[in-house]
Amino acid sequence: MAATVGETRASTGGDGSAREAGAMTHREILEALTGLIAALFTALLSSTIVSTALPTIIGELHGTQTQYAWIITTALLATAASTPIWGKLADLYNKKVLVQTAIVIFVIGSVIAGAAHNVPLLLGARVIQGIGMGGLTALVVAIIGTIIPPRDRGRYSGYMGAAMAVSMSGGPILGGVLVDTAGWRWCFYVCVPLAVIALFLLQRTLHVETVKKDNVSIDWMGATLLTAGVSVLLIWVSFAGQDDYYAWFSKESAFFVIGGLALLGLTMFVESKVKDPILPIKIITERTTALAIIASIAGSYPIRPADMTLRNIRSNCS
Repeated sequence: MAATVGETRASTGGDGSAREAGAMTHREILEALTGLIAALFTALLSSTIVSTALPTIIGELHGTQTQYAWIITTALLATAASTPIWGKLADLYNKKVLVQTAIVIFVIGSVIAGAAHNVPLLLGARVIQGIGMGGLTALVVAIIGTIIPPRDRGRYSGYMGAAMAVSMSGGPILGGVLVDTAGWRWCFYVCVPLAVIALFLLQRTLHVETVKKDNVSIDWMGATLLTAGVSVLLIWVSFAGQDDYYAWFSKESAFFVIGGLALLGLTMFVESKVKDPILPIKIITERTTALAIIASIAGSYPIRPADMTLRNIRSNCS
């Protein structure tokens, strides 16, 4: 008994705090978190680094103004569509294997995007990138929830928040530097070594057991409706206010907003009826979670029109 207590104290650094069997130490968590944050940073960087390179990309690939915004939007749509599916797959398969798979998919998309010689190929590559980004976005959060106890998550969440802030704010700056020096293709290639480093870090440091839940299946109907609703609203935000599309306050905008909200409402209705929903209603109707979702939407959606407006101004000035 004394030996057991001694081993427990040794595993906790002698502070006497209880540690569950098989739990990771602080050092092990930091090592695994390094790979996870590197993967998430790479995914988020790829979504912002392209913004300042768009005029150059469209010019060199002889694209149209219509294709201009789709270079960003296709990746976001693929991310929105794949994120809930990746999350459900995490209930069925090993999370480490899944996150490494997402990194490989992301790398393939990045390489193809950097080598693209026409806009359609670039858009297809951005879809592949978006699928990988969706996996990284969902799985990094899921893995952090698995390896870190609830009472300690706030302690480590700051690292993830810092990586998100740097990638979102520094991406456009880095993109501009790369366009002026190495060329726009490096806006995609630069993500490849970072992703590969993250892949090997996770292989070396991340150890996650497969906890497969019984009778779990993917709710394809819910996933389809959720993807459709989010995609409609995302398309509205991406193209509203542009000369080639429609104004913010117009019949077209009203159609997208009403349609998107209707699809999301239908999603909630369907999810309330299925046995294993992809979006559990009990979670999103809980007050804390609901407020967090509202805050996230309020903080992220205004970025899209501001980003598109600034890119259009830059394009017109050049």
